[in-house]
Amino acid sequence: MNKVTVGVKAGVVSGAIYGIIIAPITYITLIFLKEDIMSSIIASLPPDSSIIVEQAYNIVLLIGPIFAFITGIILGLIFGIIYGWAYDKIPGRTSMIKGIVFGIILWLIFSVLLGSGNLQYSVTYYLYGLGEGLITSLIFGLLLGFFYNRFIPKTAG
Repeated sequence: MNKVTVGVKAGVVSGAIYGIIIAPITYITLIFLKEDIMSSIIASLPPDSSIIVEQAYNIVLLIGPIFAFITGIILGLIFGIIYGWAYDKIPGRTSMIKGIVFGIILWLIFSVLLGSGNLQYSVTYYLYGLGEGLITSLIFGLLLGFFYNRFIPKTAG
C-alpha cells in the first residue's frame, strides 16, 4: 500500500473525528458570537427579505455544525492525500510529530493567512478563530499522524 493510500485512510478517519469535535465547537462559537453574526446577517439581508434576522441566525445555528462535520471529512480526505504524498518531506521522526508539524502548517495557512478575511466580521471573531484554529489544527494533525501510523501495513518478520 503506498503512502498516499495510507494518507487517504488516515485523513478520512481523522477528518470524521475532527468533524465530531468541531461540530459542537462551531455551535458554541455561533452562540458566543451571536451579536456579531446577527450584525453580519443584517448587513447582508436585502431590505425586502421575507426572512427575519432571527430566522436566518437559527438557520445558521442549525446548518453550521452539520456543515462543519461534513467539511471535516472532505478536508480530511484532501489533507490525508497531501500528508501521504509529502510524508517524507515533513520534518519529524515519527508520524505523530509529522502530523503536528502538518497541523501547524494548516493553521498558518487557513487560520492566520486566509482567516484574516474574518476581520470583516470583527477582531474578536478573528482572534477567536486563531485560538480555535490552532487547537483544532493540532488535534487534527495529531490524529492524522496517529492513524497514518496505524494504517501502515506491518511487514512480517
